[in-house]
Amino acid sequence: MSEEIRLEVKEGWALLVVDRPKQFNAFNTGIVEEMDRLLDQVEANKDIRCLVITGSGEKSFISGADIGQMGSDGYTPADAHYLITCGYKVYNRVESLNIPVIAAVNGYCLGGGLELAMCCDIRICSANAKFALPEINLGIIPGWGGTIRLPRIIGEGRAKDMIYRGKKIDSATALNYGLVTEVYEDVASLRAGAEALAAELASKAPITMEMDKKMVNRSMFTHNDLLDSLCLSYCFTTLDSREGISAFLEKRPAKFEGR
Repeated sequence: MSEEIRLEVKEGWALLVVDRPKQFNAFNTGIVEEMDRLLDQVEANKDIRCLVITGSGEKSFISGADIGQMGSDGYTPADAHYLITCGYKVYNRVESLNIPVIAAVNGYCLGGGLELAMCCDIRICSANAKFALPEINLGIIPGWGGTIRLPRIIGEGRAKDMIYRGKKIDSATALNYGLVTEVYEDVASLRAGAEALAAELASKAPITMEMDKKMVNRSMFTHNDLLDSLCLSYCFTTLDSREGISAFLEKRPAKFEGR
């Protein structure tokens, strides 16, 4: 078990924190492996209805892969291949979780850090956040889906501008591009905002939330009217849909149970 990444289970949601502040929360093989194990815990705990991912401290969300580790003596191409394939698996797991995932970006969000944030459903950040895929400056390409996800989120032209140049953008530009949905004045207000958003999402009907996420993710590749109708029909079979409609008619907050 790594002490450099941890899962904190809250009421209805969970917080996953990368805690390597001296390394700007850079990922190494151990961090990626431990994240995979922590995602097992998230999936097994049905009381967790939302996940927030962030970095410790105020300077960095995740600054990407640990270049120091990759450049050390004895680090082989096989080691690099393992880190890449393991990371790809973990990132895809984050994207395909049945619950919403929030990236609370505090500071630098570079390389693999930005690629992880793009696997999340919602990205919010502090005003000091910086975003980039700088891999071209190292003579490599983004290895964890950045060339695929970034164009989907901000558009082909802007994505190429960032990727080809290794261009770094600030929080205001990220908001303008649609890379983030909200910018907070500082890290403290970001964390409070992430907690409030997680609690709000956790209060929604979990089955419907899962269907919404599946449909939005699928729509990035293709639209399927039949799948739309099947998912909506399924939602109407749940007790949560009855509760939601009843609560609306009775002008009271709904209490969803995931049934």
